[in-house]
Amino acid sequence: MPEIIELAAGDGTVKVAQRGARVLACEAGGLRENLFYEDASGGGGDRLWIAPEVAYYWPSLEDARRDPVGTAETPATVDPGGYEVGDVSERFVSLHNVCSLVDSRDDKAIGLEIARAVSVIDRPDGLPDEVKCVSFALTHDLVVTGGDEGAVAAAWSILQVPPTGTLTCPTTRLVEPRSYYDPFGDRHVVGEDDAVRFLIDAGRRVKMGIRPEHTTGRMGYLRDHGQNSGGGGVSSLIVRVFGVAPGEPYVDMPRDHPADQRRGGDALQAYNDDLTYGPFGEMEFVSPAVVVGEVERRTTGCVTHVLVGPSESVREAGRALLGVELRLIG
Repeated sequence: MPEIIELAAGDGTVKVAQRGARVLACEAGGLRENLFYEDASGGGGDRLWIAPEVAYYWPSLEDARRDPVGTAETPATVDPGGYEVGDVSERFVSLHNVCSLVDSRDDKAIGLEIARAVSVIDRPDGLPDEVKCVSFALTHDLVVTGGDEGAVAAAWSILQVPPTGTLTCPTTRLVEPRSYYDPFGDRHVVGEDDAVRFLIDAGRRVKMGIRPEHTTGRMGYLRDHGQNSGGGGVSSLIVRVFGVAPGEPYVDMPRDHPADQRRGGDALQAYNDDLTYGPFGEMEFVSPAVVVGEVERRTTGCVTHVLVGPSESVREAGRALLGVELRLIG
C-alpha cells in the first residue's frame, strides 16, 4: 500500500498520507501549489487530534500554564499514531488507529478506536463556471474501548494553511472569542455582528475559540494569489462546514479554566503561529466528546470545498456558502 494515496477530486487532487492519517495536500484550479500548509518533514495538512488539549498535550496543567511551548508533548499514539489503511477506491480511503490516553488533570485513562475516512464529493450547486473546485468529506468515528468513568475525548480536526489570508467565521451574533494564548492585539481578531475575522500572517501567536451556540458551523479562509495572464486577480477560498450541537459536551477550553471543568468548551478554533513552529495558521473545529460510562461512540466530520478562480467570483461563491461578506483584514 503506498504511503501517499492520491484521490482525483473535481478540478484537482487530494493527497492522503497513511502516516498520521493526514490530508496532506490539495491542488486545485491549475495553481500548481499546495493550498494547504506542508512542512519539509511531511507534516501539515489536515490532521485528526484528540481533545482536550489541556488533558493530553502537556505533562500537567501547571506546565501548560507556565510554559506552553517548552513543555508541549504530542502523544505519539495520536500523531502519527499507528494508522492502518482500510478500504481504498478512486474516491475514498479509510484509516484506522487504536490509542490510549491519560488525562494529566485527574489521571483518568481512556482507550479509543479511531477511524478516519476521506471521501471525494461533488462541488456545490450554483458555483460560477469560472470557479474551479475540489470537494471532499471527512468522517471521524471514536469508540471507547475502556477507561475510567467520566474520562473524555473528542475529535479535533486541524487544517494547517499558509499565510497570508483572512479566516472568516460566521456567527449567530456579535461575540467575543476566547483567547487561548497571547492577547489578540488590534489586528488579528475582528468581531462584527455576523462574523469574526481572523488574520493568518505568521506574525503573532494567537488562538481563539468560539462556543457551539455562537458559530454557524462554517468558516472560510481567503487568500489572494496575484494576477492571471489576463491581468485579473486570482483568489483561493477554503470552506469548511461542520456540525454543531449546543448542549452536548464540548471539552476543549483555554488553560486558565478550572482543572475540573469538563463542559462549556469551544466548537470552532483558529490559530496563527509566529514562526515558533512554522509559517502557518490553522482552521480547527472540535466535535462533542465521548465520555466513559455515558456516550461511548460518536461519528462526526465535515465537508471541505476548495475554490480557485477570479477574485470577485470566488468572493461571490464564498458569500453564498458562508452567508456573509468576505474581505481581507490586516
